[in-house]
Amino acid sequence: MTSTTPDPTAADDPARQNTEPPLWLARETAYMKYVAEICSTPQGRRDLRDGLNIRRLDESWRLMRHLRPRIPNWGPDATLAHLAVAGLYAHQAANPTTERSTPVLYDPAHGNLGWSLERAVHHGVLREETAADLLERTARQRRLQPALALLHRPITRMTAAGIPVSWPRLLRDLNGWPKYRTQIADAWMQSHYNPNPTPDMNAAEELSA
Repeated sequence: MTSTTPDPTAADDPARQNTEPPLWLARETAYMKYVAEICSTPQGRRDLRDGLNIRRLDESWRLMRHLRPRIPNWGPDATLAHLAVAGLYAHQAANPTTERSTPVLYDPAHGNLGWSLERAVHHGVLREETAADLLERTARQRRLQPALALLHRPITRMTAAGIPVSWPRLLRDLNGWPKYRTQIADAWMQSHYNPNPTPDMNAAEELSA
């Protein structure tokens, strides 16, 4: 396994920044744009980043005061998913006091979480055994909270190393947990072991959440 610098993301390509998400991902992308706006101020970024407590997401008041109006009333799991993804995003958001770059929230070249894990292994950020174990352990979690507890540290580690994560796709998948847990976990594994998706795999991802 060779440790190299991850490939440049779409942030370096203005043409890719204007790519519109598919309709099935539009709502999640709009939410993440709102999260990015919050993170464009030092206080907002700090509230979302430091307010994330995976073990007590139902009491994440510092996140709630920013995000509650934008979270749909789909039940506690949807609330947890929206809070968790916002907090995870804030951990890797650019520091607004030193950097003014426009974040890229949707890039068609970025796949689901399984794809990101494959990139992390390819660039030596995670070991293959670690990624495979994470996918298997997460797939066994019938509730969202334990699944988030497993994913929290690997995601922050990947993003800190520059591995792209498609935040709208992650939010969509977590919104579908646990109802579509099996299908989502299978899609993640497909993307991890076959990182070049076929049209059929993309269609399955659209239906998974």
